[in-house]
Amino acid sequence: MRQGRTIGLYGELDASNDTSLSESSVVAVFVVSPDGRIEYANATLASWLGAASATALVGRPLVDLTSPRKSWREWRHSAVSGRERGVTVSFAAKGRTLTLRGDLLRTSSGLSDSREDGRLHGVFVDVTEESRLRAAVQRGARMEALGGLTSGIAHDFNNLLTVLVGNLYLVAEELRDRPKTFAKLKSARDAAKRGADLIRQLLAFARREAVEAEVVDPGTVIEALIPLLRRALGTRVCLSAKVQPDAGKVRCNAAQLESVLVNLSVNARDAIEGEGNVLVSVENASLTLAAAARHGLHGGDFVRISVIDDGVGIPADALESVFEPFFTTKGERGGTGLGLSMVRWFTEQTGGAAYVESEQGKGTRVSLLLPKSADTTVQTSDMSMPLSTLPSGSESVLVFSRDEGLRSTLGQILEVLGYDVKMSADPTEAIHTVQTTETDLLLIDAAAAEAPAQRRLLREALAARPQLKVIVATDSVDAVRARVPAGVELIGKPFSLAELAGTLRKVLK
Repeated sequence: MRQGRTIGLYGELDASNDTSLSESSVVAVFVVSPDGRIEYANATLASWLGAASATALVGRPLVDLTSPRKSWREWRHSAVSGRERGVTVSFAAKGRTLTLRGDLLRTSSGLSDSREDGRLHGVFVDVTEESRLRAAVQRGARMEALGGLTSGIAHDFNNLLTVLVGNLYLVAEELRDRPKTFAKLKSARDAAKRGADLIRQLLAFARREAVEAEVVDPGTVIEALIPLLRRALGTRVCLSAKVQPDAGKVRCNAAQLESVLVNLSVNARDAIEGEGNVLVSVENASLTLAAAARHGLHGGDFVRISVIDDGVGIPADALESVFEPFFTTKGERGGTGLGLSMVRWFTEQTGGAAYVESEQGKGTRVSLLLPKSADTTVQTSDMSMPLSTLPSGSESVLVFSRDEGLRSTLGQILEVLGYDVKMSADPTEAIHTVQTTETDLLLIDAAAAEAPAQRRLLREALAARPQLKVIVATDSVDAVRARVPAGVELIGKPFSLAELAGTLRKVLK
């Protein structure tokens, strides 16, 4: 091949001709030898890849520049099999991923069009921003689908858990004189509530809703989680915790913090090949303005919660993408790509930030910076509260739900609390009951699929009895709040007996 000239898709190109494609500022041109080394590159490709000059690229294996690294055999197969048009290639360039799209051509020797000299000639344009926009649209569509899927299963799932939690409370009340059995029931209740919290988090994450926050001691949360984490990580991973005694408290959703720690710990386990170590740490972090600015924060006092492993690490070119929805480094091992995205969303809800430090072959540290709270925590355990200590009443309550199990469980709970209970699964029947019998409160189980019937029930029941009190049990309080009249109380499922009893007295006072 003559110096400065390439033969390929666009004919013979002369690098010394200012009007040629090789001199274009928007098109990258390169030629690769049969063994995969760059023989020629124009100045545009060199600039995009951050090379000092085009000649600095000559002699380098093309695959060393691709991200993720692609074998030369794959390149050759792509061209030989005829899949050389519209090729998309990613390169690691200037600390970011550069996406190029264009054509590859097997070049001829110049003696005959049928004789190939084994070179590949590439002509590519930069589509990095286009690819990012397309990926953002795809992520948005998938997030919308996730929200729809989660909403679809949330009602039935939360009804099952409400039945489970409610009956666990009722059974526990009968077994208070058997402490070991009572403790097992409490563990089962806590597990059921954790499942409901996960569904609630997915709904809030998909809809980008705010969640209820409280003052939380991360050290206490981690101490309670350690037994669960040890079972989840298995015997090949050594789990340890290091909690600074005066690390302080944060304002967040406790269930979300638990979920984040479980998620990060399982990710750490998956990054370890064979045996390894995972450390969960909590410490003070007083950040200067400059240090905080690196994470998009203002300076001040934070609590840093970290999950550290000595696993395989994360490739440097993937670090900037790990928090993006549906991005995963697990490859064939699976992974939804939502875990770290939910971690970042959680920290943003608290006014904090998340960041990752990793080195391949040495491990990864994922850290959460949560603003320190000066408020105090209030520890309660409503599972341990006897029913006799809960607020009760004698008013007439009508329970409307199409779910037989939920309807029956709510009826039993209300009867234990002293109320006169009536139940209905049909909106027309429920309206008739309100119109013809003394009813103080209507408790509605809300389901999105039955929204028109429930709105009719609510409208006609209030028309028949304007002083009627109404509680709506829902899977998403925020989503339903705007769709119910003022004065209607909302309670999120699944709820504890203490929550239900307190809500009833709040409304009926």
